[in-house]
Amino acid sequence: MTWLPHRRKNPHPLNILLTNGRFPVSIDLARQLHRLGHTIFVVDPMHYHVCRFSRAVKGSTWVPTPHTDATGFITAVKNVVRQNEIDLIIPMHEEIFYLAESKDPVIIEKLLAPPWETLLRLHNKWTFSEFLGEIGLAAPRARLCRSKEDIAALLQEPGEWAVKPVFGRAASNVYHLSQHDSVPSKCDVSEENHYIAQEWITGQRYCSYMVIRSGRVQAFSLYPVCETIDGSSCVYFRSIAHPKIEEYVTKLAATLPDVGAQLAFDFIQTDDRLVAIECNPRATSGIHLFSGTTLLAQALVSGPPVPPLPTNYSTFTVVPPQGTSRQLAPGMMMWKKSERGPKAYLRHMKRLCGSKDVVFSKHDLMPSLMQPFLLTSYYEICRERKLSLPDMFQWDLVWEPKTSLGGVEKALGLAGRLEEMTRARREEESMRRDEEEMRRDSGVDRGQGSEATGSVGV
Repeated sequence: MTWLPHRRKNPHPLNILLTNGRFPVSIDLARQLHRLGHTIFVVDPMHYHVCRFSRAVKGSTWVPTPHTDATGFITAVKNVVRQNEIDLIIPMHEEIFYLAESKDPVIIEKLLAPPWETLLRLHNKWTFSEFLGEIGLAAPRARLCRSKEDIAALLQEPGEWAVKPVFGRAASNVYHLSQHDSVPSKCDVSEENHYIAQEWITGQRYCSYMVIRSGRVQAFSLYPVCETIDGSSCVYFRSIAHPKIEEYVTKLAATLPDVGAQLAFDFIQTDDRLVAIECNPRATSGIHLFSGTTLLAQALVSGPPVPPLPTNYSTFTVVPPQGTSRQLAPGMMMWKKSERGPKAYLRHMKRLCGSKDVVFSKHDLMPSLMQPFLLTSYYEICRERKLSLPDMFQWDLVWEPKTSLGGVEKALGLAGRLEEMTRARREEESMRRDEEEMRRDSGVDRGQGSEATGSVGV
């Protein structure tokens, strides 16, 4: 195996498996772990991906697509774990749900992930919102919607709402709706696909990433949302400090004493509020802010119990240097001058020219040199599947529990509560209809009385 410069000689190297090799975070994390002296393997349903050409990766194995063949995917991952004597499995995207749901000891004992029930509670936007309320942390007002009628009833009330699937990702199927709006025809809310309606909050958005073990934050990064290609997916990352968010995640981690995992939270801050809107319990772009270091790698592989929670955040959490910046150069170059003014353009160019690309490395050139070949391969897959490039890139890894929602509700302890909510909603709708009928009847009576009085007057 070829070593990259500055690689440490680790006296206790691990064999580490990354569960896909296609994303920029995959190659970035592979390099960070390799730099610490570990041996990296990847699996992926794509035959060709960026990690396959990296000097930081010892082996890449094709596996079946979990989205359509979860059993085949699990079997293939188990074979890789056994054949390569894997010590640690680090999930990179939504394949984490297939792996955790398998409850196979060969996988679970090595998987860096919360227990299955905790994983669901954090990922489900509705139960995550409830969880925050239970532990005393701020979250937007929210309503669970199980039908278009639920959304229509909500839109009779004043206010603006962000309506989206409880198991959605990024900005997919997110609707900004206000009072008296119609329910979008493409909204596929149903008993098998629940949505959440969160109050629409306008403010500064932040994305965080952290590694927690035994109720303690071991590594943490935070960046503001300032350069995106779709209003949601960031392509520029700059590390900042934010004491209130640091306090928020510290309190949250302390409520998960039995969890070892990667967790990422999205925040919105206004003049007087700081709220978490969702959780991604997996690897995210916050990994990029640790590029070129072994700080995150050390936090990911450390397994022994940690000491009691200290009082000072900065004394126990590994963070990237404030002001560290990274970019996804292809995404940054998609910026269109017509979209903004000259000051924004100059600011964008400063970021483009002044920050390092997360894929390019002069010590590991092949992933960058192979980009034209990979892009051609990706567009061929897009043509075959009739999908856009962003959708294609995620399609075979996404986890959509529509066919097993009953089992998910049972795991979350939701089934009984949802029945109660349904009964309460029906009773509320019945009372509202009765009140409307009474108001109409009252209006008719008053109108008839007025006509009679008028007749007498004549």
